[in-house]
Amino acid sequence: MALYARTATNLALSYADPPYTAWLSPADFVTESANQPFSALMDSGGNLYVAYTQQTTDALRCVKLVYTSGTWGTQTPVTVYDSGTSSNKFASILKDAYNRIWIVWARDDAGVVSQRVKYSNDDALTFGSGSADAGTDLSGATTSAYGLLIARANYIHCLFAIAGTTLKNRAIDLDAAFWGSPDTLYTGTGLGADLSAAVGRDGMLGALFSADGQLYLKEFDGAVWGALQTVSSQTAQSPSLRYIGTAPYALFLHSLGTDQNQLYESHRVGGAFAAAVPVLSQETAFASVFCLDADAGTPYADLTAPAAGGGGADVFHPASGALVKSFGDALFLGLDDRFSFARIMLSTTGTVGAVTWSYWNGSAWTNFIPNSGSYNFDAAAAGVRLFSDGTGTPADWQKTVINGANRYWIRAVVAGAFTVAPIGSQITAVPKAENVILRRD
Repeated sequence: MALYARTATNLALSYADPPYTAWLSPADFVTESANQPFSALMDSGGNLYVAYTQQTTDALRCVKLVYTSGTWGTQTPVTVYDSGTSSNKFASILKDAYNRIWIVWARDDAGVVSQRVKYSNDDALTFGSGSADAGTDLSGATTSAYGLLIARANYIHCLFAIAGTTLKNRAIDLDAAFWGSPDTLYTGTGLGADLSAAVGRDGMLGALFSADGQLYLKEFDGAVWGALQTVSSQTAQSPSLRYIGTAPYALFLHSLGTDQNQLYESHRVGGAFAAAVPVLSQETAFASVFCLDADAGTPYADLTAPAAGGGGADVFHPASGALVKSFGDALFLGLDDRFSFARIMLSTTGTVGAVTWSYWNGSAWTNFIPNSGSYNFDAAAAGVRLFSDGTGTPADWQKTVINGANRYWIRAVVAGAFTVAPIGSQITAVPKAENVILRRD
């Protein structure tokens, strides 16, 4: 099951039945969403509940999709909260053991922000005392708020980052009427929406968050919050946390450059987190980047290091001073696994010239047009979708040896000389991934 924003206003649903080789054509279930994040849950009966911000009004809305015999029927959306003047966004939704639907969100009244929470005990038909009820204020007045809800034992926890400086936790016993006093988990800088939480089988609650250019974990055993643990010493985006047994596992994104976010994983071994490692062999810096100038005394130039670094206008053949220039010049991009994407950043864009793209089929170079369309090094920042995805690469694509390296290669060879030759600043196989969702059921 996948729910996603198909356009700036439309939220869509798609799903796959076993053996999960084909997805249903997406169907819109909301057409009035603001261009803001939404939150969703699926209950044990297969019903879906989605909280979102309404376009034009910025009201907080909730819609239930009722599951019946393999299909979902969309009920009429209800307004959770609408003051008529405030902006309501960054919702997080949860269903508790008593089948109450809880929603936490950020209410913004002309720059005065507060973290709010409400619940429905009639299956998301009414929240609180109605749409004018502003709910419980968990944070007090602040300048920004990002929160999420998570259930642990007989409690609901709301973790929220406020003003970019403070991470707090408040909890409510499911049998109680009031939220407990806030716990301050961290103070620093850079706190925001890069926040995740999970509960282990032993009841341990973990809060994973980015702050001060690092990724941290704090854990709660039901009595006290433990010491701060460093998961990664680099800035991390969109962290996602799950427990396998009692070990916390984190997935997150590291920026490799403009529009390039590489997926990493780290988990705790013993008392500390292992060094973060890339997850996808297809989405990484290229193992080899070679430029070919057949007329040069040394035809091949190894540009692997500067292509990965993105430090400036340094991806060019030293003989020609260009990435590619004359008829027959070529750029070779190589990995040890088949890949489907290339991020090409240029300090100088090419004009007039043209290139032909090809892969090695075991006996010859096979020409193809990239899935994203022709690209002739004529755009300064390009995401070249070579093939549809990582499983849609050509079946006959084979490794071959280029300049002493045996890899899967994509070749871009000049078919028409450039008037102004392109010069590269960075070339990788890393796309613009922005959000990570890690699930373990």
